Amino acid sequence: MHQRLADATFRVECGTSSGSGFSFRHPSIAATNCHVIEPYLSAGSPIYLVTEAGARIPAQLVSYSPENQYDFALLTVQGSLSQGRQVLQPKANAAAPRGLSTLFAGFPHGIHDLLVHEAVVSGPAASHAFYIDGSVNGGNSGGPIVEKATGELIGLVTQRRFLGVVQLGQLRQKVQQLTQHCQGVASQGSVEIMGVNFGAFAQMMAQNFIVVDQLLQANANSGIGIGFSIEHMNAEYTRLGLP
Repeated sequence: MHQRLADATFRVECGTSSGSGFSFRHPSIAATNCHVIEPYLSAGSPIYLVTEAGARIPAQLVSYSPENQYDFALLTVQGSLSQGRQVLQPKANAAAPRGLSTLFAGFPHGIHDLLVHEAVVSGPAASHAFYIDGSVNGGNSGGPIVEKATGELIGLVTQRRFLGVVQLGQLRQKVQQLTQHCQGVASQGSVEIMGVNFGAFAQMMAQNFIVVDQLLQANANSGIGIGFSIEHMNAEYTRLGLP
């Protein structure tokens, strides 16, 4: 079952964004999170599906739900898949009760290594979402969550929960303000006091804060992931009359 799930999963690349995705209901259709393909929506960046073996296949957006709603995207595969690729089918009853054993797959941190993890549904997160006790990281977004016993699809990996996310958001705003201020100072020339160039120093500090922010986001993982139910994406697939 672990290998079957791996054979259905892609790395999704779009501009500077990298996440995960999977074949959904038909070999010509793939699914991922909307936020993974955001560069396509904002700038028209092309979307590619990359297999574990390294095949890179273009894809085209068919339909999506925004990140602040159900956060999914349906794609058509613009090329042929190699033999042995698997297609995941949705569970008829998409409920994810507490204690359900699951598997999820993806490319954490955008690395080229496809990883399959086991997790248990820990509880509901919202009417359309649930917690899993798996190690979800950036890059897992859009990956499939299946029932371990049957391989039936129940959700997409969509978010991870970790302490300090609000504080990180506040820090990011301050970093952006500091960076803009430093850029303004630099454009007006430097100020030196006792041999210290304070314009360059402030610019360096702003850059360091950005790096700290990125490192905290990448590694602040408490082992709690959030999956969004497959129900709404499956309904959209049916509404569109896709194969």
